Formats: sequence, C-alpha cells, structure tokens
Amino acid sequence: MIKIEIQRQDSKITYFEIRGHANFSEYGEDIICAAVSSVGQMTVNGLIEILKLKGKLKFTEKNGYISCDLKNSGLTNDELKKADILVESMYSYIKDVAKSYNNFVKLKEIKKK
Repeated sequence: MIKIEIQRQDSKITYFEIRGHANFSEYGEDIICAAVSSVGQMTVNGLIEILKLKGKLKFTEKNGYISCDLKNSGLTNDELKKADILVESMYSYIKDVAKSYNNFVKLKEIKKK
C-alpha cells in the first residue's frame, strides 16, 4: 500500500511524504505506483526547477519514498505562495487517486495550528 501524509498549518501544506508501493500489478507495470510517484516527483522537480528552490528545499527522493519539508526550508513568503500552487495541485490529484483506489492508496491529512 502507498501511504501518503500531508501536513497543513494555517490551511497551507507544509510537508508531504509518499512511501510504499501499491502492489496493484507487477513491478514496472503498476499504474497506481506510476501515477502517485510521477505526481510526487513532478511536484518536487517543479519546486526545484521552475521555482528555482534548488539548495533551499529540504526533500528526499529514493525508491518508493518522497518527502518534502516546505516549513523548514527557509523559504520566503513569496516562495511559499508559489510553492502552495504546486503542492495543492499535487494534493488534488492524489486525493482523487486515493478515492478511486482506496485499497491501494491511503491518504492521511494532519492539520497543525
């Protein structure tokens, strides 16, 4: 199962983590793993390449695991506003995948004050 954790503070996503494998199909043919890992990688790549946050962004990408800590990356308010667009887009997509494939994807959302 793919486990996704989204942390929010003041309604903004401050951290996300994607881990595990769906085991929906054979390795290399699993459309759920491909969908979730693609949107996670696209989001991190967008933050680094498009928003030019390379060197600032605290993230980890390895086999079956992606995490991104926006809160502790030392981003400016303007950078956080722009990042929010990308991570909310990712969340919207992941929410739909988790709803459609709830036996293979678990989405957990934590709201902090």
